Amino acid sequence: MRGESSDRRGDEGFTLLEVLVAMAVISVAMAGLGAFFVNGAVIVAQQRDQRYAVRLAGNALEQVRALEPTALVDGRGAQKVLQQWQSLQNGPFKNKLQPYLDSMEPADNGIEDSTEGDNASLPTAPKTITVGGTSFTQNILVGTCEVYVTRTDKCVLPLPVGDPLRPADATSILEYYRVVVLETWQHKRCTVSGGVCGHIASTLISKDKADATYSTTRAIPKIRQPDMKVFYRGRNDVAVKMKVTGGNLPNTWSAVNLPDGLSIDPQTGMVGEKQTPTKVGTWSWSATGTYIKVVESQPPVGTLSPRSDTDKALSPALTWRVIEPPTARVPASTSYLGDPISIAPVVVDTTAPVVPYTYSIKDLPAELSFDPATGTITGTPAATFTATITATTTANYVPVPVTFTHTVYSPLTLQPIADQQVDLLSTVNLPAPVAAGGDGKYTFSASGLPAELSINTTTGVISGGPVLIQGRYLPTVTVRDGLGGSVSVSFALQAGSASSLQFTSPGVAVTSSLGKAVSIPVTTNAATIGVSISQIDAAGLPKGISLDGQGKNLTGTPIVPGVYTVTLTAISPNSKQNTQYTFVWTVL
Repeated sequence: MRGESSDRRGDEGFTLLEVLVAMAVISVAMAGLGAFFVNGAVIVAQQRDQRYAVRLAGNALEQVRALEPTALVDGRGAQKVLQQWQSLQNGPFKNKLQPYLDSMEPADNGIEDSTEGDNASLPTAPKTITVGGTSFTQNILVGTCEVYVTRTDKCVLPLPVGDPLRPADATSILEYYRVVVLETWQHKRCTVSGGVCGHIASTLISKDKADATYSTTRAIPKIRQPDMKVFYRGRNDVAVKMKVTGGNLPNTWSAVNLPDGLSIDPQTGMVGEKQTPTKVGTWSWSATGTYIKVVESQPPVGTLSPRSDTDKALSPALTWRVIEPPTARVPASTSYLGDPISIAPVVVDTTAPVVPYTYSIKDLPAELSFDPATGTITGTPAATFTATITATTTANYVPVPVTFTHTVYSPLTLQPIADQQVDLLSTVNLPAPVAAGGDGKYTFSASGLPAELSINTTTGVISGGPVLIQGRYLPTVTVRDGLGGSVSVSFALQAGSASSLQFTSPGVAVTSSLGKAVSIPVTTNAATIGVSISQIDAAGLPKGISLDGQGKNLTGTPIVPGVYTVTLTAISPNSKQNTQYTFVWTVL
């Protein structure tokens, strides 16, 4: 009986291994699809919640706009408002809220000790609103800001009365309430704020109860003095908005004999907007030669008779100037690590008299302080830094920026110098001292050297000789760098051998107390080496101390504290045996 062939290449179907592999592939694919659908659902839910937040914030702002301006702060006590601001400034959205908070100041009902606010029309307490199964927390902030219409169209933090950057003309200041709505909710995809999502919206509400109305019976138009009269030659960032009271709007403006390069916009009354004065000089306004004129619109037919051209407003007497633009610089500034600094910009101004400036700064390290009134930077910098100081003149509010770098160097140091022994009969060439730190531009000097020695100011090497007078010297080496810093070290220089005439007392360091009498013996080895001494002199003694007539004792009562470098000199009939001895005496 014949067995079956083992060749199964013609059979159909799959082996068990193939089935298992196929099932594994399908499982992986299904798992991936599951994750895809889950993530897609999460994203859709997040986008849905975002739309809800936008709608809630918009509804809140619509309710705000329906209120009278004064009602925005009704019931909002100062204490509760402060707590609300502090809470949000420390919350997860402090960075996103900061641009709004920086441009306004908190608004309350004016009662400083009031703690009401949770039940106000615009409550100070967070409010919870549930939409579509998601809970939203709503915070409503109310602040005040101002628009200085002659300068900018942005609502900014109100400047105090008397500030040089605050317009003196109150009619050019628009006052607003700024209302900011923050909607927050929980969602796991909002990882930046710890699982909390947020949406911010804001609006401005005029503090005026009603808009101004204009009447066809208004007075003849009158041009008012502008609060800025200085232009810069070659710069197009200065403009003056002419203002008028009375008359029927709209007005039409014209001008005669403006500074070279300038003109007036007939609709807005703006002089010099995006225009560049080309010539330095002074222009004085007068009705006969140089002036600005405004023509009002004629009243509606049948209400009033048209005014004659003699009723049109001419500008009052004005003197405007075109000058060279100011420049600012910061003096070259350096410091050593650990040293405090005080630096300020220098503004070169061609106005006469020089007008005040206010200052701002960008990129200042956190460890330093800045005075906006003077532009002065103080503190102790931790490293080299680059910052930009901007000076803004009150003559025309034009910023003058200056970028500078303050360099911080390692402290200047000088390594200790070892005591030295030199021979009386040989020339001297001591090792160079080792300086470090500072700017590396070193200059060396020395004091207390024997007369025959000198120091190289560039290398610090002490050389010369031979030394003619034996004994102990106490030189001081000083190194200075290009920044003006200096550091000194002292060392002992022994000239001659121990068999030469030497002082044996006092010691190399003496300490005594202020007001306490002392008697210190002065001795030498003269008897030991068979040398006679004819005279002993002393120099640099503390106040109240003297050498007795025989030169054997230093006696007296020190009366001034300090550190003294004292030099004793022994003179022998044989001048070759003269010796010098220098030591330090400290009076405490």
